[in-house]
Amino acid sequence: MSDGQTLESTRAKTSTPRRPKLGPFAHVSMPCRDLAEGKKFYREVLGGEMRVDTPTFAAFMFGDVEVGIGSQGCTFIEPGAEYPHFAFYCDAETIVAMKAWLTACRIPTSNLWTRHGKETLMFFRDPSGNMIELYCKSGYAGAEHLPKGPPRGHGVAVNVDALRYDDWSLPG
Repeated sequence: MSDGQTLESTRAKTSTPRRPKLGPFAHVSMPCRDLAEGKKFYREVLGGEMRVDTPTFAAFMFGDVEVGIGSQGCTFIEPGAEYPHFAFYCDAETIVAMKAWLTACRIPTSNLWTRHGKETLMFFRDPSGNMIELYCKSGYAGAEHLPKGPPRGHGVAVNVDALRYDDWSLPG
């Protein structure tokens, strides 16, 4: 190999590139209208463990995934949009408990709904309007009787426009 030639350039000339395999999902970063409010929401409402805390960005761990919120260089989701959104898996007990907890925090939630009568889903937003989904794969008694919607539930099983809010508070 000549001095100016790298291993990468040699491989590019001699072999067809192969698609690399990505590792597990690492993080998602969302826009945040007010970082202090966002930190309170993700830490105290959702129970995330804060891992990064800077003047313009914070990140929280939920299981093996990090959710970041930033207040600079942001684009916010349109008021009536369902996408983009991110989702957490949960069991039947947790989806019911989280619906009650969010209601106690004065945070609107969608109704519980299903696509196929086996899974149970629920949407809500963070204070900045970012859509969050809870997804219970199975085990919710009565899932077959919940309102049914297509993969995109907006307008059929869920009214995402009703999930916007300006004020919320922790109970007590």
